Amino acid sequence: METTVMESSLPKTPFKGSFKDFLSFAALHPAACESAHARFFRLWDNKGYNDARTVQVQNLFGDTNLRAFNATKNFFGTERAMHEMAVKYLYPAAMGGETSKQACVQIGPPSSGKSDLDNTLKGLFRNAEPVAYLKESRVRDNPLNLLYMIHTVAADKADREGVEDFEKRVVEIKLQIMDELGLRQLIALNSRVKNILAGANLEVSFESIARLGTEDFVSAIVYGLGMPKSTRSVVFAPEPMVQDLVRGLKVKPGKPIAIADYPIDSFRFSSDFEGSVGIVDVSEVNPINFDISEWIGAENLSMMGRVDTDDPRSVQLNGAFNKGNRGIVILTEGLKNPPEAQRILLEALQGRRVRLPNPLGGSVGFDGVVIINSNESEYNKFVGVRENEPYLDRFYRIWFPYPVEKSQARRVIEKIWGSSEFARPESEGGVHVDPDVFDYLAHLEILTRIEKHPSVPMNMKVEAYDGRDLRAKGMGMKLTVHDLREAASAREGLEGQSPRETAKIINSVAAEVKGKGNTVTTRLIRERLREWFKANVVDDKKREALMGLIATELDEVRNKMLRDIVLASLIESFPSECEATWQKYLDNIRAFALNQSVKSQAGYARGPVGGDETFMREIETDPDWGVTLSEAPKFRAEVLAAVNQHLTEKRTANVPYNCHEAIRRCIERYVLKKVRSGARLFSSASARNDEDRRKISDAKERLIKQYGFSEWSAEELLREAEENSDFLVER
Repeated sequence: METTVMESSLPKTPFKGSFKDFLSFAALHPAACESAHARFFRLWDNKGYNDARTVQVQNLFGDTNLRAFNATKNFFGTERAMHEMAVKYLYPAAMGGETSKQACVQIGPPSSGKSDLDNTLKGLFRNAEPVAYLKESRVRDNPLNLLYMIHTVAADKADREGVEDFEKRVVEIKLQIMDELGLRQLIALNSRVKNILAGANLEVSFESIARLGTEDFVSAIVYGLGMPKSTRSVVFAPEPMVQDLVRGLKVKPGKPIAIADYPIDSFRFSSDFEGSVGIVDVSEVNPINFDISEWIGAENLSMMGRVDTDDPRSVQLNGAFNKGNRGIVILTEGLKNPPEAQRILLEALQGRRVRLPNPLGGSVGFDGVVIINSNESEYNKFVGVRENEPYLDRFYRIWFPYPVEKSQARRVIEKIWGSSEFARPESEGGVHVDPDVFDYLAHLEILTRIEKHPSVPMNMKVEAYDGRDLRAKGMGMKLTVHDLREAASAREGLEGQSPRETAKIINSVAAEVKGKGNTVTTRLIRERLREWFKANVVDDKKREALMGLIATELDEVRNKMLRDIVLASLIESFPSECEATWQKYLDNIRAFALNQSVKSQAGYARGPVGGDETFMREIETDPDWGVTLSEAPKFRAEVLAAVNQHLTEKRTANVPYNCHEAIRRCIERYVLKKVRSGARLFSSASARNDEDRRKISDAKERLIKQYGFSEWSAEELLREAEENSDFLVER
């Protein structure tokens, strides 16, 4: 059987045994010999996909090929970059394509998540199954590398015998070794093996394989075992220590290890500071302090004068590329490295080899994934140097922009906030954050990252990029997110407010409110933003633009968010009404998907086949979302995908209406239409009666218990609503 894609997993127990035993094991489990790129893609792909998010990103980008991977699910709003890395870089490399000889260059603005992503990807390797290697190999050689030694051992033995027909005797010994390895029973004379034999004008037989030259001989065995091209591409002659042990030269003179008996061990990936195994992160180096030994190893000074210069023990193979062999090498700010380092990188990529340190000389094979972190200015500087042109052909460039979806930017902000001590419960010394704060800050970030559109207001564009198809006032035609993306430049998302900058702002407010309400509110954030931009933004035009965003777009968003929350707090049954509306809507879209009628609890059909279209459209035509009749089927399918994803992840039959952001807003808006009369409570403080005051008190309790405000911020919000006569007026 010929293998094209590696199997999904390997046994969890480490393999230990002889090379002969390993060949039988590898014939059953080709992934035991897979390339580093194939392993990387397999580990990534094995995590599966987030179906609900996949539907969202396909709709957002108009690309049905996009998938949202579970392996990178904590990198919010980066699905397109993740898809390109996995599907366009790693997958072709796993199939033996040209990208297996290229470094993946991640280019993005500061704090866009490149380093965090690399840490996550290293985690994939750390959780991989044990990987078999040639024992005593300092670079953890692939066991199949030992195949290169068959011809060498046969030639050594023929030399010692001093036979007249040297070539014939070498072939005989090679056949003998092949039989000792059990290859006659393991090798299939498949199409690839036949093509190799035909190219050498040999008949198709097991015996003919022994007559092939070394490279074709190894290829025929690898392909005959059912291995793919990607595996053959990373099978090299083993490192000098293994070669010496098999030949019985320097380390154990006169005591060669038979190839069939050569011991195979297993290792697990690790990236500790003491001794990285298969995972290496190399920081940028300056030309002044560049040390080539940190990349390729060094002379073993402890053996100086004790062993010959051609003894494998004369060198230490402890450089970054030695440690990263069969795994991953990450070059942080790698394009800043000096030419000497870039040359080593080029040899590792193009030639799949890394030179051996002096005094040994020569080279050793390299099978590893190389990832380079960079920012745009450094990349442009590097490619602008004519001498660097040879490297460009070995780079696979992936742009890594900031998220431009508000919902995803919010998740990034929450993730960073959650890593600080401020996020602890108030009872444990933490600080409360009002429920509208993260949305407010996310909206700010997106406003600074997107480009202006000639006819679409900025706030509307922010909402459109979050998945809504909206129509601006006075516009006859509806603009979709695809229209807006087409009108924007390729640079959109590559600059703007960084999550780290946002974290500094919210942390500074949190520090100030300790003991003074212990609550971060959007009003306090607004004041802090103005102070921050005045103090830290040097460019006058940029500072003026940011101040304008706060006073216009952000104020509009804040007022709208808080207006709806206050109105909802005035309704005693608001959560239950939302839930009841959601359940009714869910029953109807399920009936729509199945082309059936909604079933009663007794199992009888009620309502029309395909669901109550009038009711569903009343929910979906929310003016803030605006799902058209033609878009309704796709929208309903997206909601159902979110429901199924929730059922899978939470393992509960009770799916809340906030499982999908769009439908949450639509349902809340639908319920709020019934309660605009609540605004009269704030029309005149002096006209309130006891019943009104009771309702205000109840609203405060709901703001705390149902919406997540603190007692202090709930009072502040209701006071703001009272002081602002048009606070609850819809604009």
